Amino acid sequence: MIRAFVDRIETDERGEPIAVLLIALAEGDYLHWLCPLAWLPPDTREGSWLQVVFTPDEQAQAEMRHEIESLLQELQGE
Repeated sequence: MIRAFVDRIETDERGEPIAVLLIALAEGDYLHWLCPLAWLPPDTREGSWLQVVFTPDEQAQAEMRHEIESLLQELQGE
């Protein structure tokens, strides 16, 4: 599990609110992740701590595999 700290909330060039998340990589070394505020829980504020979890998307994987196989068959004239 990854923990992220909401350092601040800004507005992007389109006027949409974004959260600047800090993720500790090593002592004194942080990854800055700009994330649309709409993707985060509704009560997210500056100073909030979040848990970040990545999970495989089996459906998207299967769809992409099918699309690639279809394109290859088309290119091979089958």
